[in-house]
Amino acid sequence: MVSDQTIHPRHHWPAAATELHLRDAARIEAVNGPFGTAMFEAVQLRAGERVLDVGCGLGTTTLDAARLVSRNGSAVGIDITVDLLDVARQNAAKAGLTNVEFVEADAQIHSFREAEFDAIISRFGIMFFDDADAAFGNMGRALRPGGRLVTVCPGDPLQSEWVTIAFAAAAPHVGLPDVGPPGTPGPFAFADPNLLTRALHAGGFGDVTVEKVTRSARFGNDIDDVVDYITSLPESRQLFAGQPDEKIAAAIDALREAFAPFAGPDGVVVGESAWLARASR
Repeated sequence: MVSDQTIHPRHHWPAAATELHLRDAARIEAVNGPFGTAMFEAVQLRAGERVLDVGCGLGTTTLDAARLVSRNGSAVGIDITVDLLDVARQNAAKAGLTNVEFVEADAQIHSFREAEFDAIISRFGIMFFDDADAAFGNMGRALRPGGRLVTVCPGDPLQSEWVTIAFAAAAPHVGLPDVGPPGTPGPFAFADPNLLTRALHAGGFGDVTVEKVTRSARFGNDIDDVVDYITSLPESRQLFAGQPDEKIAAAIDALREAFAPFAGPDGVVVGESAWLARASR
């Protein structure tokens, strides 16, 4: 099991993101789920393996991993956000899974046991580390020799269809959100795939590959639902702060118009892309 220690969480994960995940869990799973599927297809978990899920959030991928490794295997989800972990533990109990554990800790500094895991996975959970090189190094020491890591994380936002649509619609009215330079902790920390490759190598990993994966994602039931979601994102809230009401209203109208062509009987379905990284220890 993962050892206990005092938690010193990094503070790059915004409280607004926690609120969003708790409030909009079903939608976020609909958007992120296809990339989790790609991650599991790449990592090929086997019965009896021990798996670490980094930045596990509500624990959906941790529970999936626990099922894949079966009862003689185990899955540990680690996250700094206690409110999300509380829900993850409840979901594990409801599912009757006894081979899963959730740990409130920062994977960058947590005292894992040496060679504790056969595989490390992360679905959109590696972008907020204070020091990515140190984080991958710490996680790597917890991986057995020959063990593997597979993660998906956001790529260049301008390579995701839904982002380009939203940016093009809103920018004339309110400008663009400041996502920081590449490498800055935040959703697009690894917009440049070379930064992800370098961080994995610096952490002691080999056989590193990073590829772009694109999936269709259901962003909402209808246009108003999608626009409400986009405007509730932390980046949107920051962008709208202090803007004149008429500019915000114009941006929202433009978003509705821009996403209208993507609405259909199955909801609003738009393309999204991410990096899929594989590495070994």
